[in-house]
Amino acid sequence: MRIILDSNVWLAVLTTDGFCRRLWKKVRHNCTICSSSDILNEIEEKLQLKFGFSSRHARLLALFVEQQTHLVKVVYSVRVCRDPDDDHILAAAFDGECLHLITGDADLLALKKFENVSIVTPREFFELVSHI
Repeated sequence: MRIILDSNVWLAVLTTDGFCRRLWKKVRHNCTICSSSDILNEIEEKLQLKFGFSSRHARLLALFVEQQTHLVKVVYSVRVCRDPDDDHILAAAFDGECLHLITGDADLLALKKFENVSIVTPREFFELVSHI
């Protein structure tokens, strides 16, 4: 199963020992987790600005995420989100042929579905894959 984690989920995986990290540990060997250069850049930027990581440490964590994921080349252009800054994640999910986009972003969650991609919270996805 191909999935994509939004940067907010990755930030929780990288900075807390909570539910998102538990979810990631559960699915990392059973799903193909996709990402894009935009997601990696957003992770690196937010680690510095919101969490106070040094640029070197933030870069290393972004490289870790890149190593854990299948990097999607995004060619699809989309303009459907209330927040246009979120459109890139939908494009990556579409081009990555992902079944699920896992996010905590209210603007993305409001869509519920985009093309063939279901948009769910980490908890909703955990319930979907609880049998794994």
